[in-house]
Amino acid sequence: MRLFIETVLEPSALDDVWLVGDHLRRQPSFPTDALRWVKREAMHLTLRFLGEVEEARVQDVAGALAELGNGGRLALRVVEVGSFGGRRPRVVWVGFARDEGFERLRTLRQRLDGALVGAGFETERGEFRPHLTLGRVRRQATAGDLARIRSVVADAPSLDITSVVDRVALVESRLLRDGPRYRRLVLTEL
Repeated sequence: MRLFIETVLEPSALDDVWLVGDHLRRQPSFPTDALRWVKREAMHLTLRFLGEVEEARVQDVAGALAELGNGGRLALRVVEVGSFGGRRPRVVWVGFARDEGFERLRTLRQRLDGALVGAGFETERGEFRPHLTLGRVRRQATAGDLARIRSVVADAPSLDITSVVDRVALVESRLLRDGPRYRRLVLTEL
C-alpha cells in the first residue's frame, strides 16, 4: 500500500486554496497547459510520506498516530504562492506563515517522526517544507512557459487563508491514469 499522513485542513480553506489556483489559471500570461493541476478533491497537506508499506503495518502507523492525541488544535495561515525548482519550476504551491501555528505543525511532525521510529519506520530525510500543491509543471514545458510561470508566481498577491487543524489521517494513495485516488484509513484527533 502506498501511504502518507495528512494534516486535515478545513474544507472551506481547501476551497479557498483551490480558488487561488483557479485565479492563476485565468491569468492571460499564465501557460495553463504547461501544468497538471491538482483537483480540488486531491488537495492535501502531507505531514509525512511513508511510501510503500505492507498492509500488516497499518496498525503500527495507527499506533504512532494515536501518540499524537492531546496535542491540541492549531491554526495555519496560507500566505503565499511559490514554486519549487528555481529557474526550472517543477511545482507551483501555496505556503504557510512562519508563525505559532507553523511552529506547532513542525513540533507535531517531530512528534510523529519519533512515534514512527518507535514503530520501526526510518526517519524521513530532508527538511519539512509544508505546502499545498496547486500544480506540477509538465516535462514538455518550454523555456517560455517556465519564464511565464516564474513571472506570474512572483507577482501573485499575498494570501490570508486560515484553517484550524484538529485531526491527522493515514491515507492510502492509489495512482490511476486520471490522477491519484485517496482513501483515509485512520483518522486521529489532536
